[in-house]
Parts: sequence; C-alpha cells; structure tokens
Amino acid sequence: MGGRFSTNISYFKFIHKDFFHHKRTLLENFLSLSSLQIANYVFPLITLPYIVRVLGPEKYGLIAFAQAFIGYFLILTDYGFNLSAPREISINRDDKRKLSEIFSSIMITKLFLFAISLLIMSAIIFFFDRFRRDWVLYYLTFGMVLGQTMFPTWFFQGVENMKFITMLNLLAKLIFTISIFIFVKKQMHYFLVPLLNSLGFITAGIISLYIVFKNFKINFTIPTKQQIIHQLKEGWHIFVSTVAISLYSTSRVFIVGIFTNNIITGYYAMAEKLMNIFQTFPLLSFLQTVYPRLSEIYQKDKL
Repeated sequence: MGGRFSTNISYFKFIHKDFFHHKRTLLENFLSLSSLQIANYVFPLITLPYIVRVLGPEKYGLIAFAQAFIGYFLILTDYGFNLSAPREISINRDDKRKLSEIFSSIMITKLFLFAISLLIMSAIIFFFDRFRRDWVLYYLTFGMVLGQTMFPTWFFQGVENMKFITMLNLLAKLIFTISIFIFVKKQMHYFLVPLLNSLGFITAGIISLYIVFKNFKINFTIPTKQQIIHQLKEGWHIFVSTVAISLYSTSRVFIVGIFTNNIITGYYAMAEKLMNIFQTFPLLSFLQTVYPRLSEIYQKDKL
C-alpha cells in the first residue's frame, strides 16, 4: 500500500514538473487555436452575405455542392495523420534525423493519397454527366486538397508551435476574403470563388513548408517502403474511427445536391453554414493543445 502510494506521489510530481513547466507554451498554443476558431466564425459572416447576393442561391448551391464533393478527398488525404503524426513528432522532437524521417514519410504518403484522390475524382467527372457539366469548377475546388496536403498541421502540433497554424490559416482566409470583394462582381464570376479559396490554401501550404525547412531545420529524405507502411498502419485505426463522423458532416450538402437542384442546395448550404458559424467548440482547441505534450509525457513515463 505504502509503495503504491509513494509511486502515485512520484508520478504526480513527474506530471506536475514536466507538464505545467510548459504552461506558458500551452497557453500560447491554446490562445492561437482559439483565435483561429474565432476567425472561422467571423470571416464567413463577412463573405457569405456578399457571395450569396452577387451569385444568387443557384450558383452558391453549385459551389457548396462542389466543396462537399471535394470534402471526401480532404478526408482521404488527411487520413489519420492529424492524431497519429503529432504524437510521433512530439516524442522525437529532439532528434532532428528522426523528425526528418517522420516528416518525409508522412508527406510522401499524403502525396500518394492526393494522387489517388485526383484519379478517383477525374474518373467520377468523366463517367457521370452530373459532374462532367461543371468539370472546371470541381478541379478548381480540388486545389483545396493540394493546399491541405502541403500544409503540415500535424508537424506544428507535434512541436507545439500552433501559432504557425493560426497565422497561415488566417493568411489564407484573408487572401480569400479580400479577393472575393475585389474580383467577384457578377454571377458569371462564380468560378472565381473556388479558385481564390484554393489559392489561399495553396499559398499557406507553400509558406508552411518553407517554415518547416528553414525554422526547424528539417531535411527532406526519400522514405523507405517500410517507413511509408508504418505511417499508414499508425494512422489506419484513427482514420477508420473518425471517417464515419467526417463523412456524416460532409455528406449532408452532397446528398441534398444529388437528390434536388442547385437552388435548394444553395438555401440548405446557407442554413448549415450559419448554423456551423454559431456552434463554438472551445474544448477542441484545448485538446489539440495538450495532446502532443501528454503524448511526450506518456512516452517518457513508459521509459
């Protein structure tokens, strides 16, 4: 009994020393992610009324349907890396060689999933009239997948530098918001909405990679087959466990678009967008903040 009690006291001291020693970093990361969440609500409130007024519900519905369709490929390329990768990065944060191996293997794996997504989307567009009619719109919207594939959110979470996630996402949203008011003036400009959105994502992705290589001294290496298989195995169970929820949230607009028309889809997408804007989830920012630190503490405790 006494031995177990002393063990628990030692474990508590370990947690207290190793976790709360970094409370300033945790607070900064929490505030960064919370700021990003607030921006996710503010920017749509600015652009949504303008886009709907200029484009009308039909074109807005078409854009919303395309985004919902592309959302499936965002899920595929995300895989389970947003949870599996931060844990590995956090555990190996002091080993530059290992960090470079992890980063390279995950990026190559995500690019592989991106290529598969592009092939699947192209096949669907080619074989189905519903998609072939507006094929340019879908390819322009698909740029979001490229930008998200390039953006290593999981790396910044692992090294506990969430400020980069916030700054670059804010940059992407700012580019999109300002460009909408400058370039989208008529209904015929509807194709510019996905184009500008994708350009914001891609710009943030390019800058994020520059930061990773320059600030964190990561060297890109060609991963082995075993390293890629390892990353796929690590993320698989997380991917399977979260894909159902992700598909549910993505599928609502898509299903409405399949069984109705663009006008009805536009009205439904507007209602859902407004509902999502006013639903806040501060707990998510907290969990994303503490997850890498808890992973590192757990690994040290095991050793």
